Amino acid sequence: MRIAVVGSGTMGHGIAEVAAISGMEVKLIDVSWDILSRARERMTESLRRLHERGAIRESPEQVMARVEMSISYDVAKDVDFAVEAVPEVLELKRKVFQELDRVTPKGTILATNTSSIPISDIAEITGRRERVIGMHFFNPPPLMKLVEVIPSKYTDEGVVQFTVDLAKRMGKVPVRLRVEVPGFVSNRIFLRLLQESCREVESGEATIQGVDYTARNVMKLPMGMFELADYVGLDVIVDLWKVITERGAEDVPCRMFRERVERKELGVKSGKGFYSYPSPGKYVKVSLGEERGVDPARLISLAVNEGAQLIQNRIVNAQEIDVVMKLGFNFPKGLMEMADELGLDRVVEHLKEINSKGFKAYSPNSLLLEMAREGRTFAKT
Repeated sequence: MRIAVVGSGTMGHGIAEVAAISGMEVKLIDVSWDILSRARERMTESLRRLHERGAIRESPEQVMARVEMSISYDVAKDVDFAVEAVPEVLELKRKVFQELDRVTPKGTILATNTSSIPISDIAEITGRRERVIGMHFFNPPPLMKLVEVIPSKYTDEGVVQFTVDLAKRMGKVPVRLRVEVPGFVSNRIFLRLLQESCREVESGEATIQGVDYTARNVMKLPMGMFELADYVGLDVIVDLWKVITERGAEDVPCRMFRERVERKELGVKSGKGFYSYPSPGKYVKVSLGEERGVDPARLISLAVNEGAQLIQNRIVNAQEIDVVMKLGFNFPKGLMEMADELGLDRVVEHLKEINSKGFKAYSPNSLLLEMAREGRTFAKT
């Protein structure tokens, strides 16, 4: 099988590496040979580490022999599948898809690795909208198992199944959405966790360290909410926030993220965000001390409400949400599993209380209300 990857940044060269490890012939495309040369170095180093650990049998040289790099789209003229992995700018992605639509055979499937932009917005620029799909890998692709597969309103069912099977061939665990929603599952849930974290701090109910203390030491998450936001990049968070809320998700007022971005405090990448780091790009685990924590049922309440809405609208089921959070965010338990354990009645109480203060996004979902009233759990839904 032949696959093209457009964009050789962290995600692009990672996806190319995964495809090559899986035995595919890969065409990696970018705008300059300098960028591609750096991608080759990073891929080779990553493959060397995997080989030394015994994670792959072939040598880095054997895997890289299946990768051809180019600054021309012409190398994609005979590929079976193409993945776009350029920055999250709609017009840039549409230009890439125009080129892929022009060069590749008409039967080639075109996939986007976007983390939030609706697939239909990209597909509409092509003459094969029924063969365009979302294939959202997680960073770093060689190590992270999760792939969200997102059909647009135009995508053929056969294209969806082919993409699910391709993800499995790459050694990934695909979670297929039945309908596209901005932010998909992963980032809609992630945004809701950040929004409640922000609301708690800006309302004076908690401190940044208190929220993160609960996340890390009570919920046993690998990072605190604000710590994870720093790691991802606050500019990325603000862009994601905008994409999802401008496309219909009820917003939660929050100044903290935008103000830091305006001050160029972007998190780990700039050396300072909600926390300070040794130098730009140098992450160290944040020290939280013995800060007083918050109620975990309150902290996850808005995210659980979002999850219930996704389930009610038949976009995914509860188990799929839990797979996304465990494999995409390294949660020790799934979000809906946590909600079951903490008690759906407690989650609903927090939603009602916060909603009564004027926060519309916290209006309890009717499915969640019904489940709490009847004593049902997501595990049995």
